[in-house]
Amino acid sequence: MEDNTWIWWVVAALVLLAIIAAVVAASRRRKVDAARAEAGQIRERAAAGETYVSGAEDRARELQERAREAEARAEQLRHQADDATQQARDHRDRVTDDYLRADEVDPDVKGDGR
Repeated sequence: MEDNTWIWWVVAALVLLAIIAAVVAASRRRKVDAARAEAGQIRERAAAGETYVSGAEDRARELQERAREAEARAEQLRHQADDATQQARDHRDRVTDDYLRADEVDPDVKGDGR
């Protein structure tokens, strides 16, 4: 009988280990399933945000292009302004030269000691 009791203890221990293994496996499976479900929800949120991101990127590209165009236009205006300034200076120099020449020719100015 004593040999028989030892076998029952081994069988009981094996059954207990099998039960523990089953509980651990079930717990692990629930955690894995929960993690998969959470990952799925995160992916759904990411997919929903994809449309917004795509639109925001398109808007950013459009604004960058408009900025480049505005910079090019500003550069053209700077060149035009520089040209206009130079023309005004050249004209001012000619006008000043005309005044000086007029003063040289005018007998009233010559006589004032200028």
